Amino acid sequence: MTESLKAIIESSKNNEFETEITLNQVIQAKNLINIEPKNKIDLFSVICSMNLINAAIKSKNFKEMVYYGMLKPKVSQFLKYILENEKLKSEVQFYIDKADKCAYIEIYDLQFGFHNITIDEKLQNFIESPGNNPKPWKGIRLQKVAGELFNYAINNKI
Repeated sequence: MTESLKAIIESSKNNEFETEITLNQVIQAKNLINIEPKNKIDLFSVICSMNLINAAIKSKNFKEMVYYGMLKPKVSQFLKYILENEKLKSEVQFYIDKADKCAYIEIYDLQFGFHNITIDEKLQNFIESPGNNPKPWKGIRLQKVAGELFNYAINNKI
């Protein structure tokens, strides 16, 4: 993990810190969640985009642009894409909590959570498979630094 990424994570622990999400970021994120990731850098950009949208949904500034009905199916589609792509499976790990329909996605030692995702037959089969290994929540609230993580993902290309 780079020093600048560590600094962003430290900000998430500061109760006074509030992420800044801009209209331009939301527009970019809405476009990025529609790409088919080809590598780990793309995966990270898409995940940070979904995280940004998840945070933006909670802001009255973006109520007309983003909503859960738009995001949750995209998270599910993203997870299915990973399951279908052997190369990407090794780049990112995820676990789906059956009771909460919550996906925990880990990449670059960061754990992103998406609650109430859409569960179809393919994801249900994954949930019931040995590959769905529970991972405890790391306790870092990444939506709190969604704007900063998004900028890091699109500017640094780890």
